[in-house]
Amino acid sequence: MYIRKERDIFFYLLIIILSLAFSTWLMFHTFSYDAQSHTIRIAFRLWSDFSAHIPLIRSFSMSDNLTNFFRGRVVYPIYSGEPIRYHFLFDMMVGILEKIGIRIDWALNIPSILGFSLLLIAIYSLAISLFDSIPIALLSVAFFLFNGSLSFLRFFQIHPLSPSTPYDIASAREFPAFAPWGPGLVSAFWNLNIYTNQRHLALVFGILLWFIFVVVSAKQQSKSHQFQSAILWGFVFGIFPYFHPPSLIIFAIFLICYFLLYPKRRIFLFTVAAVSLLVAIPQLLSMPGRASSIEWYPGWIIHNELFAERNMFRAITLFLNFWWQNIGIHGLLILLGFFMVPKKARLAIIPVIPLFILANLLKISVEATANHKFFNFILIVGQMLSAYVLVWFWTFFSSRRFHSFIRLFVYSLICLFVSLLTLSGIIDFFVVKNDIIGTLPDWQTNEAALWIAKITPKNAIFLNSTYLYHPASIVGRPIYLGWPYFAWSTGYVGNRFEMLKTIYEAKDSNILCPFVQENHISYITVEDTHGDINLPNIDVSYYFSRFRPSYANTDKTYGIFSTDVLCPPKK
Repeated sequence: MYIRKERDIFFYLLIIILSLAFSTWLMFHTFSYDAQSHTIRIAFRLWSDFSAHIPLIRSFSMSDNLTNFFRGRVVYPIYSGEPIRYHFLFDMMVGILEKIGIRIDWALNIPSILGFSLLLIAIYSLAISLFDSIPIALLSVAFFLFNGSLSFLRFFQIHPLSPSTPYDIASAREFPAFAPWGPGLVSAFWNLNIYTNQRHLALVFGILLWFIFVVVSAKQQSKSHQFQSAILWGFVFGIFPYFHPPSLIIFAIFLICYFLLYPKRRIFLFTVAAVSLLVAIPQLLSMPGRASSIEWYPGWIIHNELFAERNMFRAITLFLNFWWQNIGIHGLLILLGFFMVPKKARLAIIPVIPLFILANLLKISVEATANHKFFNFILIVGQMLSAYVLVWFWTFFSSRRFHSFIRLFVYSLICLFVSLLTLSGIIDFFVVKNDIIGTLPDWQTNEAALWIAKITPKNAIFLNSTYLYHPASIVGRPIYLGWPYFAWSTGYVGNRFEMLKTIYEAKDSNILCPFVQENHISYITVEDTHGDINLPNIDVSYYFSRFRPSYANTDKTYGIFSTDVLCPPKK
């Protein structure tokens, strides 16, 4: 027993150290900062998403969103004038860290590293609690890091097996499949790119897994200790509307199932639910539009293909093939493992069944792909069953007298399964590793952003001539419209792009002035946007010839105009 305890401590410390080391590399590899040139370095696959996160972070660190938070009305800096509909708590935390003097890469990466490490350690700990097996726990972590989809088949269609295959894998720059935005049937949501883009997601999943760990491995405690623990967990889940609302659904499903499955834990679970509701309801009321976006949407990202099939059998075949392509052999092993695992583990994992059904039938957002969060969490838990089955067979054939040939065959088959269950993830890992790193001049070296930071009020609203990384966004000032996809996916319904075109192209103060007054716009930026169909067509010379800019670059190709100049008050 002493030897085993010593071994367990060693592996636990090892997983903590490796988790922190890998998480540190992953987060700084995809987001860092060059202090000498004041340049933000962002991986290409983060470029789009971070054009929404950096303005939100900076709205707390360099503008007045922190004040707005205490006033009860946080604004979305890329959709001015309306209360925020996006869960902002993680970005607010990063903004506070930057505000107190921590450089933005450290401010973002420290909680990202801690969150991703927490998730890895939670996977290991929960697997140990359920199965009391270090190999199962280690394999569960490996299955999380390296997804088991069948995207490797498409990779080998593009790069046929040859002596150069190891090089082809190590030098990969494109995901073999990237549905629904790219080729193949395998979705874009199983690789590590999800956790480098959505930095809060790992922390949320880690908290959920630790809660499951607490419930399923609970020992006899005093009522006062249980009550204190329940209050704490209630407050943690109570802030999820501001932190990550979809995970409230995961939490609710697990809570309801555990209330039915664990009679001795009902007082604890009821207290957690009551406290979390008391804390969460005011937040839910302050973030409108979420419940109305939940609707019937069978099939997730193949919804349209399913309903295009008039033959029920072909529709079912399409659905099964989709999930076979996306989770591979895990589908068979999870199903087998559910009936093989000890009762303790089966009870703990039962909630993933209703969660999987609901996630395939409903969508929780105007954007159907947002359901990926449910499937990510389902796989994290379900893959522990895959690990259990493989280790069980290895142990079974190791502990009994079988012919050496049979043992060799079984061991080889298990190794083959592990290889097939991680190969796609290994390829995807190298795609993340080999990603191109882009550079973004920070506000200190961006003349327009520097002027905005030093001269304009922190709550000044800008009518923006471009979407991504607008100078006002870099310093956290609200802009009229960021990239329209972000507004749409968050639930905003106004067609602001058409209004942008109208305002910039009309050249009419009778249209411009009522608009800027109604939307409380303080400044308008102008620049040459010819040739970009996603932007309004701006006549820069018109503005410079008729109005005095508040700021202009040396060659007058970029200008910032105060609306007081464009629309002077009538005397």
